[in-house]
Amino acid sequence: MDTFFSAVQGVLIIVFILALGYYLSKIGWFDRQTSDLFAKLVINVSLPLNMIVNMSTTFTKKQLEHSVRGLLIPFLSILLSYMIAYIFASIFKIKKGRKGVFVVIFSLSNTIFVGLPMAQALFGDIATPYALLYYMANTTILWTLGVYSVIQDVNEKEKNVVNWDTVKRIFNPPLLGFIIGVIFVLANISLPKFLFESFKMIGNLTTPLSIFYIGTVIHEMGFDKFKLDKDAILVFIGRFLITPALVLFLNIFIPVPKLMRDVFVIMSAMPVLVNSAIIARVYGADYEFATSMITYTTILSVIIMPFYMVLLRII
Repeated sequence: MDTFFSAVQGVLIIVFILALGYYLSKIGWFDRQTSDLFAKLVINVSLPLNMIVNMSTTFTKKQLEHSVRGLLIPFLSILLSYMIAYIFASIFKIKKGRKGVFVVIFSLSNTIFVGLPMAQALFGDIATPYALLYYMANTTILWTLGVYSVIQDVNEKEKNVVNWDTVKRIFNPPLLGFIIGVIFVLANISLPKFLFESFKMIGNLTTPLSIFYIGTVIHEMGFDKFKLDKDAILVFIGRFLITPALVLFLNIFIPVPKLMRDVFVIMSAMPVLVNSAIIARVYGADYEFATSMITYTTILSVIIMPFYMVLLRII
């Protein structure tokens, strides 16, 4: 019971800041330009610096070398979830224009704007490097296989998906910050104190800005477009049951430290990633479906997390 209430406390931190972001959007303090600014600050400034600080303070060289093995679990669990999503799409006859989006949002998580703050709230800053390991797998698959699936669904003749733009998206600032942090640990490099403290202070903006961003986006999207059809229910099953179950299953064959496993499970059960709606709109897929799934899986994830924390404590 203590675990449940502890998890509830962690989730309530997210809920409070999320509700505040939503309210400030409702009264006009935050708007689309504000949410775009929050996203730019997190992706390009605070999160990369947060990664450098957390990697250099959390891991020793030996611990880091041991942890890299854990990358197999997120990569394999997402790829297996992807295969299951395609099977579901065929069995349940997901319509053309939505099929590619469905596969993406079924198997990939919102690892940055919800996943990282949630992991930090539930486990503390020590969870950040493990969350970033999952993020590496998630973002690589999104900008390669994910984009390919959406484009192929809309335009079967399109072949040139993996290009220089895709490479730039994969090696984005947060991932580069993670890689720099890894290099610092492996090379035993220490930042000067003034730089370290500056990076830390700016990096601490990541969680509140990320949650404000989600609150603002939820307000922008509204609740009027949501339809609880079979496709939506299948996405809920993929996000909150199948993908986390695959992480636990793979852990049987790929043993990793319990904290790493627990963070991977939480990250795999995160809501639909925000970029899915952007990708869907750019390539002419069903972006309204992606938008509604972002909103409602975000809300559901906050409710479901305490139960996952209790489950992880037991197993």
